[in-house]
Amino acid sequence: MILNIFHVINTMETGEALTGLLLVYAATGSFGGYASARLYKLFGGQNIQKNAIVTSTVLSGSMLLVFLLFNVASGAIGSSATDGRSVVEITLLWGCILVSLTLLGARLGERASCIELSTDTSDTVRHIPDSRWMKYKKLSLFACGMISFGVLYVELHFLMTAIWFRHFYLGLGYMLTVTLMATIVCAECAICVCYFQLNSEDHQWWWTAFWNGSSVGGYMALFTFNYRFKQLKLVGMYSNLAYYTSMSIATICIGIVFGSIGFLSCLWFTRTIYGAIDSDDDYPLVADDEDEEVVLLTKDVSDYLGSTDTDDSQ
Repeated sequence: MILNIFHVINTMETGEALTGLLLVYAATGSFGGYASARLYKLFGGQNIQKNAIVTSTVLSGSMLLVFLLFNVASGAIGSSATDGRSVVEITLLWGCILVSLTLLGARLGERASCIELSTDTSDTVRHIPDSRWMKYKKLSLFACGMISFGVLYVELHFLMTAIWFRHFYLGLGYMLTVTLMATIVCAECAICVCYFQLNSEDHQWWWTAFWNGSSVGGYMALFTFNYRFKQLKLVGMYSNLAYYTSMSIATICIGIVFGSIGFLSCLWFTRTIYGAIDSDDDYPLVADDEDEEVVLLTKDVSDYLGSTDTDDSQ
């Protein structure tokens, strides 16, 4: 969207938006590898090489495999399929650029210093008490996704119409604004749920934060099914296969993106609030002259109560 706004690419040209998306995704692989390595070190991971390989192959490799299977299925049912040259180019783009840049970023993240925690933590596993929070934990999953997806719904409807009915879509600036708003809303919802979770003495916030954000993908899946049966009139196996394949990929990617937003926002939130807690050594017993009278009064009351107890015992 940003490249189209600055006229670097023209999304009105057939296939140019998809080509630009693939190139940007491949070129930013180093950022993903770097962030993955640093977060892996933060949570005490030891095998960074394995983490780098998983980061560079699981999601992107799965998408490439789905694309290849779809291409084979399209040729088998007699529909138009991607030519062999484009398939080879996409495969080389994945293997030579995306994977290499991701591994390079992971190497740089391994050499970088570990993210410092704001407070010292104990290795002792703490029991999580039963509370009312556990009853509403699953409810927060649906609520966070509903609120975040509600921001995207209207603009997403126009985008789907432009894609599947081949209408012109000139509102990329609005789409960018809506995406930023949905990002902020998703982060705020995840932080609110994280606060209530910590307040209930449940310190295991990381997966809850991720699933609360990624629940947007679940609503996206429901939206695609509803759009398919109420708006589209697809005929034939190829049309349905193309729709469900592309929308499944989009749904998974949206869920991972918003799940990452929820997790990173809660990570920033927890480091910030616990970083604001100072140790007791930073506070003197008597802060200033105004508090000295309070301390002396408390001492006098304690001495008086102690003397009274002594007289009663005698």
